[in-house]
Amino acid sequence: MLKTNAVVFGLLLLAASTFVRANALAVVTNQLSESVSLIDTDSRQVIATIPVPGKPAGVAVTPDGKRCFISTPEAEGFAVIDLMQRKLVQTVNVGPGALGIAVSPDGHKLFVADWYHNSVAVLDTHEFKRLTTINVGESPSGLAISPNNRWLYVANRMSDSVSKIDLADYHVTKTVSVGKHPFGITLDSSGLKLYTANVQSDDVTVLDATTMAVLATVKVNLLPYAATLALNDSRLFVTNQDDGSVSVIDTDTLKEIALLNVGDKPEGIDTHPNDRSVYVANWFDGTVSVVDAKQLKVIDTIKTGEGSRAFGRFITTH
Repeated sequence: MLKTNAVVFGLLLLAASTFVRANALAVVTNQLSESVSLIDTDSRQVIATIPVPGKPAGVAVTPDGKRCFISTPEAEGFAVIDLMQRKLVQTVNVGPGALGIAVSPDGHKLFVADWYHNSVAVLDTHEFKRLTTINVGESPSGLAISPNNRWLYVANRMSDSVSKIDLADYHVTKTVSVGKHPFGITLDSSGLKLYTANVQSDDVTVLDATTMAVLATVKVNLLPYAATLALNDSRLFVTNQDDGSVSVIDTDTLKEIALLNVGDKPEGIDTHPNDRSVYVANWFDGTVSVVDAKQLKVIDTIKTGEGSRAFGRFITTH
């Protein structure tokens, strides 16, 4: 009996620890108040606010949920936050235009787009040594990395294009024209389709991520900024900055099926690991809207900080 109870107790501890690790954290940059809000997505409450100088903008979280990297354009680099300790632990200089930022699926490499130098810096995530610099189009912004860790996609805002980079040797294999001023980009879970939010043409370009052929152009609303996928990649959610809305696109029909009102000037957007809750950072309101992807409605609004931006993949398990 004692042995059986010990086994049961051990299993309960294992289940409890698994549950803790599965909790999700949203890391939201507040550019104007120069801080980062950490949101516990279970309680939907801000559990910490971390000062980050340099007008924090972009977010990239490590796959293990232990750290995040915050691009700081005015500090010309990025900040490193320890999510376990909930504090800033290091700053790294990269260049004057650091904005878009992404970490590889294996957690070993960090990519930082330099808006002014038309390049992407590649650094290791241990000592932050620069491994190489990749020249791309004008004003690189959004970054996306394939699930197999082989391909990097870069939105070149002022060139109206997207570049595909082979991470085996860091060369650009193809650059294709999309809509006007692409900014946020996202890949589906298979790495086969790429979506770009085109700010000035008010549309989304759908690309075959393998061939880089343009498959479709979908009209959305005013100044689309970024996008995320939910419900097994069946729905694409796109923030429209100038009318405080999120467009919902059916990825099979490539038609807009809903327009949801969120906060003022929505920018960054990401999907919770449950694949159903979508988080939207609202710049003018200093809030985050939580959208139920299945019911297609806003189910909560969380106060964060001034100028909430959260550009990138900003939700992680911890």
